[in-house]
Amino acid sequence: MHGHEVKPGSPCPFVRAEGCSIYERRPTHPCKSFVCGWLLPDSPLPEEFRPDKLGVIFVRIAWRGRPAWILVSAGRDPDESLLEWMRRYSMSTGEPFFYGQGSEQLGFGPVEFQREMLLKAQRGEFLWSSGRSSAK
Repeated sequence: MHGHEVKPGSPCPFVRAEGCSIYERRPTHPCKSFVCGWLLPDSPLPEEFRPDKLGVIFVRIAWRGRPAWILVSAGRDPDESLLEWMRRYSMSTGEPFFYGQGSEQLGFGPVEFQREMLLKAQRGEFLWSSGRSSAK
């Protein structure tokens, strides 16, 4: 897109603190066709997690056929209060999540998820598609 590789789960190079810097000329795919997890009809995310207010976009993906989440920076990395909310949510639903902090790629979820992510990190594989590798 406009000379940049853009894909779900990776920060968009056109996101600024005030929103999308190419909003009027954004392409249909992946931009116009993307539905943030906050907007999904069955979204568990509260109003205050609206991406333009929070600075984080929620991408719903599947892990082993079950819902999982990627928290993608849209101006800032997830802070501790957001991560604590997500940890509680993950523990109550079993839905794991991925997030980035600085240059690290991290994940949180049930034991089988943790084991799988640790094996991926040990093999040098990326936990998700942003191209950074680490495990927690």
